[in-house]
Amino acid sequence: MKKHIMTISNIITFSRLVLLPFIVYFMLSGQRVAAFVLMLICLLSDGLDGYLARKLHQESQLGKFLDPLCDKVFLAVVLLTLLYMKAVPLWLVLLIVLRDFLILLGSFILMRSKAVVEPSNTYGKITGFIFGVLILAFTIGWNVVGNITMYLSIPVMTIAFVTYAINYVKIMKGVE
Repeated sequence: MKKHIMTISNIITFSRLVLLPFIVYFMLSGQRVAAFVLMLICLLSDGLDGYLARKLHQESQLGKFLDPLCDKVFLAVVLLTLLYMKAVPLWLVLLIVLRDFLILLGSFILMRSKAVVEPSNTYGKITGFIFGVLILAFTIGWNVVGNITMYLSIPVMTIAFVTYAINYVKIMKGVE
């Protein structure tokens, strides 16, 4: 595992945060198509950075922590912007942000106490995909698709969260 910080994968990951203020600006100024396009680029780059890290043998502990952190910050900011625009309900934002905060907190504790970064699991990846569709749909005004994915996300995000919690407890107890 590489210790380099400035890998192509980490730069791609960090670029999502750099584009975030532009996305928020476009959303708030009514330029939803521009926001949608930038958001889509960011969401697609989320898969690209992991692929490149593996392909170029540039996987790093920093990247394993930075990628989900950027994903969660990105999602929270977009959801808060959509809430401000009255495009999504408060309960959804609270549910997702609280879930992501708890996952990040658990990841930070694991990293500090056990020097372990818990990788994303299949349910987490499915949840991330659904969240991506959800924010894209509400950004562009496809409320029917947004509502469907909103309610679809609840059981999937619950399963993903429980899976993370079980893995967290196993790692903390030293169980393989």
